[in-house]
Amino acid sequence: MNHQVTAADWVDAIADKSSLPASTVQETLDRYGIEPQSTLPRRKHLRIRSVRLQGVKEGTAENGPFDSTFRFGQGLWAILSDQNSRGKSTLLGVIQGGIRGDLPDRVKPDIWRWLSHVEVVFQANEIGHRLVISKKSGDERREGQAQFAREEGETWFPLYEGPIGDPLERAMEDAMLAEFGFARFHAHNDRDGSHTHGWPAIAAALFVNGPGKAIFGEVLIDAIPLRLLQMFMGLPWVSTYTAASTALKRVRASKSERAPLNKGLMDRLAARLKTVEDALEEKRGQVRPDIDRSAIRAQILVLDGELIGLRQAAERARDQCANQDRQWQGAKALLAETRRSLQQLTDDRNAGLVFRSLRPVCCPSCDAGIDLNRHESASKEAICALCGTEDRDQEDESGIRISDLEDDVKDATSQVDLLKDAFDQAKDNEKAAVQAVSTAAGRLKLLEKDLSSEAEADLELEIRGLEAQKAELQGLIAGEDEVEPDPSDKTADDEVVLKAAEEITKELYDGLARDILREVSEEITRLSKLFGVQNLESMEWGTGGALRIIQGATQTSFGKLSPGENLRVRIAAALAIIEVSRRRMYGRHPGLLILDSPASQEMSPGDFATLLSSVQEAIENADDIQIIVGAVARPQLLQVVPRDHTTHAQDQRFLF
Repeated sequence: MNHQVTAADWVDAIADKSSLPASTVQETLDRYGIEPQSTLPRRKHLRIRSVRLQGVKEGTAENGPFDSTFRFGQGLWAILSDQNSRGKSTLLGVIQGGIRGDLPDRVKPDIWRWLSHVEVVFQANEIGHRLVISKKSGDERREGQAQFAREEGETWFPLYEGPIGDPLERAMEDAMLAEFGFARFHAHNDRDGSHTHGWPAIAAALFVNGPGKAIFGEVLIDAIPLRLLQMFMGLPWVSTYTAASTALKRVRASKSERAPLNKGLMDRLAARLKTVEDALEEKRGQVRPDIDRSAIRAQILVLDGELIGLRQAAERARDQCANQDRQWQGAKALLAETRRSLQQLTDDRNAGLVFRSLRPVCCPSCDAGIDLNRHESASKEAICALCGTEDRDQEDESGIRISDLEDDVKDATSQVDLLKDAFDQAKDNEKAAVQAVSTAAGRLKLLEKDLSSEAEADLELEIRGLEAQKAELQGLIAGEDEVEPDPSDKTADDEVVLKAAEEITKELYDGLARDILREVSEEITRLSKLFGVQNLESMEWGTGGALRIIQGATQTSFGKLSPGENLRVRIAAALAIIEVSRRRMYGRHPGLLILDSPASQEMSPGDFATLLSSVQEAIENADDIQIIVGAVARPQLLQVVPRDHTTHAQDQRFLF
């Protein structure tokens, strides 16, 4: 597909590929903020205009106030010193922090303590911008007040006024992204989820201050070096492709978060069901076939009810027996008492007869003699010979009483016999009831024994429990299977649309990207050879972002280069992008390159001279770029950089 298609053509192509209406496609693209960026970008420019540092030095051989202003313009500029540690890196750090907004992070703590006023002025597309930071000299805290302003005629219109820190960085990022037309890099990875990279990542690619892990910038994750390369080359549709690809990853990640959850849940449910079914089969295999546990439990219930009745009957029989016994014992006691009374009365009667038959000759009290005739006369008169009392017929009364007692004895004996018979019957009944209880209890015990022999491990309960678990698990699995898509979900087609958008958009720029990458690869190879990368045969930048290097007939990678080779290739890559953009007359590289101590990594004077010649060549070819080099003063550098473009701290002097 030709990359010079219109936005409408692009939407129609996605609709055709996804077999969805164009309105649905447009709605999905709008929902994810994916906009077509089909035009080749015009080149834009970032220039450092000036840097001013004010403050008071402490703890040095030259303590005291300082106020230094450094001015820069288009072309090649150099910040030089004859000795190291004369302020070059500080000045370059202030420049980097001045265009990113994170200035305190770019300055050493002791230098930050000295500063009271920092002012960085730069041009973005010929529009002046100024960052001013004010703080108290001697205060080493990373605090201060900032003003970020845009030049409006002869005045400065403030875009941000407030404390330094994140708010300032965000304000500067928004301004720079809008000024240069850069879009944030949308990214999504497993560790951080969905996130973006903005102006700090882009601005970092304008500074080469030594060997680094990435060819461009400071960040390796989320393919940032490749995306910076694509953006600087000005490939159309790249931002669109990146946005579509990131949105697609986000949608898939969202779906996969649920899918693994469901899949994991289903897997766990299925595994649990299999375990339960195996256990159930095993337990069922332990059940004895000759034992009908349900029938046994029913018999036990019936017999248990019967046993309760029998025990109650036995208790009643026992009470009845006890009652009969008490009656029998009472009758026997009454009989004994009656017999004793009868015996007593009989004995008394017999004793009276003996006594009355006696004829005493004297008074038993005073021993006075008694006339024998008196006994004869008393007998005739039926009185007592001693006291004269009328003599009663005592024998008749005793006889009647004895007769009555004898009848009583007979009646009592009869009652005792009856009660004994009743007691014996009650006793027999009690024994029968107790025996019935014992028989029923024995039967119950046998049934319980049959049941308890299988229930030692509570087998039946385990089986019932496992059957319940099986049913529950089967219900859960069936419930998961029944989940159906929500027909009202407007995002159901998102993945289809985004996948089509990703593929269509990639087709739009893929061919052009290969052409540009081939040209950039050739230029990097040429420059790296000039800068002294030994035995380098070729470098090929793939569309996937990997730089394939053939060195000494061996394939290697950027990460395996020596520190010196690494630095040379980083500088070569930056210059190659600028050069290719110049040739093609489009691209988004801001045309600013800051090189800090490029000769520090064992670079020979000849290679350093070649590097500077290449830099000068880039300046001459593209007269709208700015390159600032910070280095120890060398003849090769002094010969290349115009004297009025040089800030030189000679001998033991400092830059500020």
